[in-house]
Amino acid sequence: MKFKQFLCSTAFAISATSALAAQNIIEIDDAHPGVVINKQNMMGADLAIWNPPTRYYDMTPALVDGGYTIFRFPNGSLSNDYHWNGAGKYDSTGLWTPSEESWAPGFLGETIYRGTTKDNYGFIRRSHLADGDKSTMWWGEILDPKDPPWIVIEFPEKKDLDSIIVEWGNLRPKSFELSYWTDEYAEYPGVHQNLENKLKRWGTVKVTSGETKYKFATTRARYVALRFKTTDLPSKGVQIREMKLYSGSDDLLAGNDYKFFAMSTRNGDKPRTDWTNIKWHFEEFMTYINKLPKLVNGQKAQAVICVNAGTGTSKEAAAWVRYANKVKKYNIKQWQIGNELDGEWEESGPLSARQYAARFIEYARAMKAVDPSIILHGPLLSTHKMQQKGAGLMDGKYWMAEFLRIIGEAEKADGKRYLDVVDLHTYPYWAPNNLNAADMLKASLDVAHNADTLNAWMNKYLEGKRRVFLSEFSTSVQGSQIWMDYPQAAGMANIFAQYAVRFGDRFQALPWDAFGNVFEGPDHTWGTISMTALVKEGSWNRWASLEPTAEYYGVYMTFKRFLESGYAVVPVKSTTEAIVPYAICKGNSCNVLLVNLTDTKQIVQVDRKSEKKKPNNARVEVDVFGAEQFKWIGDQRDAYPYPKMGPSGRRIEGKNRDIEVPPFGTVVVRMNPAQQSNAPEILAAALEKKVLVVGDTLDLFVTAVQEGGELAGAEIQIKKWDKNGPLTVQAKPDDGKWNSSIESFHLQIPLTEKVSIGNKEIKVTITGKNKKQTSFNIPFRVRGAYRTTSVMQNFDNGLDNVSWFPVVNGDNATSMDAKVFNGNPPLGGYIRHDFIVEQPPNLGWPNYSGAYYNVPEEIKNSVGIVFDYATSHNNPQGYIELQIMSSQVEDYDEFMVRLKNTRGNWVRDTLIWENMKQEGWGKTIPQLDPTKIKNFAFRARYSGKGFINLDNIYLLGENGKEVPMPRGLRRLR
Repeated sequence: MKFKQFLCSTAFAISATSALAAQNIIEIDDAHPGVVINKQNMMGADLAIWNPPTRYYDMTPALVDGGYTIFRFPNGSLSNDYHWNGAGKYDSTGLWTPSEESWAPGFLGETIYRGTTKDNYGFIRRSHLADGDKSTMWWGEILDPKDPPWIVIEFPEKKDLDSIIVEWGNLRPKSFELSYWTDEYAEYPGVHQNLENKLKRWGTVKVTSGETKYKFATTRARYVALRFKTTDLPSKGVQIREMKLYSGSDDLLAGNDYKFFAMSTRNGDKPRTDWTNIKWHFEEFMTYINKLPKLVNGQKAQAVICVNAGTGTSKEAAAWVRYANKVKKYNIKQWQIGNELDGEWEESGPLSARQYAARFIEYARAMKAVDPSIILHGPLLSTHKMQQKGAGLMDGKYWMAEFLRIIGEAEKADGKRYLDVVDLHTYPYWAPNNLNAADMLKASLDVAHNADTLNAWMNKYLEGKRRVFLSEFSTSVQGSQIWMDYPQAAGMANIFAQYAVRFGDRFQALPWDAFGNVFEGPDHTWGTISMTALVKEGSWNRWASLEPTAEYYGVYMTFKRFLESGYAVVPVKSTTEAIVPYAICKGNSCNVLLVNLTDTKQIVQVDRKSEKKKPNNARVEVDVFGAEQFKWIGDQRDAYPYPKMGPSGRRIEGKNRDIEVPPFGTVVVRMNPAQQSNAPEILAAALEKKVLVVGDTLDLFVTAVQEGGELAGAEIQIKKWDKNGPLTVQAKPDDGKWNSSIESFHLQIPLTEKVSIGNKEIKVTITGKNKKQTSFNIPFRVRGAYRTTSVMQNFDNGLDNVSWFPVVNGDNATSMDAKVFNGNPPLGGYIRHDFIVEQPPNLGWPNYSGAYYNVPEEIKNSVGIVFDYATSHNNPQGYIELQIMSSQVEDYDEFMVRLKNTRGNWVRDTLIWENMKQEGWGKTIPQLDPTKIKNFAFRARYSGKGFINLDNIYLLGENGKEVPMPRGLRRLR
């Protein structure tokens, strides 16, 4: 973004051109200060167990530079599945008791009393209520006598229903109430959390034996409920082994076209077998955060532990407190009790407000008995919408309000505080289709009035002030390219700021997530809600295997550029609805955050009431983040950012009073910022290609910051550049002037024929106005021309001369075959691998069928391969991948690339070893070493049928005689 410079007077401004005059005013009422911001331990990150330790070590610069000081473990939803100590034993009912004498890495379990149907991020399980297996059962527990367990069955549309059969376990009721929902549709969150009771009884059914059959008048309904009275239940609850619901002779529960919601499921589980040997365990986590740099005040990074309140017990949670704080002396203060247990996606969920409150109080009493100094969080509600979820009894009461009321009454009765932090999550935007940035930003405005409602309820039901922790937030939970692009920064800033200006004196925030792989959304684009993404193939980044996303920069703009400890929130208003403003001030200093909700640039002026009648010589900086700093290119899984810079500042030095806020952009105006003598630091640095050839362009992006200072310049030096010696370039920031505390620049240097071949290094030196400097080095390589140097396989000599073997997973129909089709020169023969993949119902990841190829000795001296292929997979979700198996990898996270589904058309592809990436869930290997390659694996994933045709696999080298490939490709067969 090109900016001219202007003076500042009583308002502060910046614009793209002096011809654009502002018609809109941002007015700050700095005479009426409110909440005083306290940033200590405000920023948190989730360090989930699904990532390998190396992922977090690569992420360290992002966390340190972003001001993150509190770290959540073991995760969000997986917290309700995770047993922190792998040493221990199960009792006869599936309750895990950790050892008091020893510790071992933790493990994941899954409920053995599954009532609610599970289909969550690939983890699919049928309810035990209708799984056709009488050895399994649902066990409903009485957590609160006023709110006993119950069941809802939801169909996608109305069905004709006429009878039911229930087979009970050992715990059976005296009777139950069978009802149906009278309305056509129960809006989210559904019947079980509806505010109004629209159930109509078919009847009260007496239970006299282990099997109950009940026939009723044929009724057309979409939702069916089984409800119990506590007085009709055994003290330990109710057990159901199997249910059948009939329409005529058809059992509608025999298939999968419905969903169960089972409230108040009893805890108890068994170890998962599809996800074992978790490397990122509790002790590894603590080792990591204890290695993080201390803060200026000497304070260390802090843990926030989320205990298992889904399948675990209060005894297990108390044992974790004892081990962490008494045995290991970690002095962990913050503990969360379960995660989103109001949600049906959680193991043993959902729970009503009363049910969760009972469990929370049980856990709080047990945990604080071990260490009274700990700080307990609850309820980790899944939504910011305070008036969306009913408390569970369909009596008009709201989930969060009812929880707070019950906790407040318990605290008053016991004379103790149980709830120290009110904890919730926020993902305001969801749409079934037509996802777009404008609607996302509009949805992000929904936070404010809900936060006010929450504050009113806290004041009404709880004695004394409580902290607020937004322990998960992003714009949405869906996958989309939109969340990868610059509007996501504006959405994140908007959500964060709405909470901060209300609770900023007692607030903590955790953007979701630290890292997450991209996935396909309803708009058929790929994206994720994550502060980091895997680095683009073939590029270099300061964060090693990772690079920043727009989400990271949106949070950075809010926390590091806008919020300041000691500043007070002040009223601010905008004359245009296109711009949402937030302001904080202290003395003659003010920071203003501006979010543009529209796809057009907005011109505004910023006025301070206290300065209107005073001359001033204020120093004003405007930090900008928009499409000219960061843009996501592409919408599939191989998309990437370009440009890839962070925020960029401009110092106001002219008469024009206009501020330009870019489309869907984020701006922070800093008036009279504090001046300090810090040294410059590098926030972000990226090299678009780390291996180049003559004719390429060296493409460098850098964002630097000098807190409380002013950057003065950047020098780029490459010692061994060409025959004339070193290269030295003075970089310019994107607006052409070095005059702000944060600057971004993009430098492009062509590689001419004079450039020498070999390993090289870029030295970047950033200088502040105070003469302080920081330097860092970026490695890259200039290579010679690639050429095909040998034939690995051309399939011209029959199947017996092809060194391959099949590898398939599962004792089922999954298979991989091979047949060579002979042909005449120049193309000769080719091989066809026909595959079948069957997906086991309990497998949490896509099954595979693979054709594995042994590699020749020449592979060690190669730099890559060229090969021809044609593929077909009849499952739209299915795909073909090529894995390069290496002895460098010890955890199966191999280097790999997805091939295209060419639908039988032949294509030619090139893979360069040093540009290849791993899938991303295991230990990060910096670069594939060709001397360690063991074999290749062409693998089909997901259930379905198809084929993989291969031909002309040639090795690439930079030296030696060229062995030409056939020029043409085979035609479609």
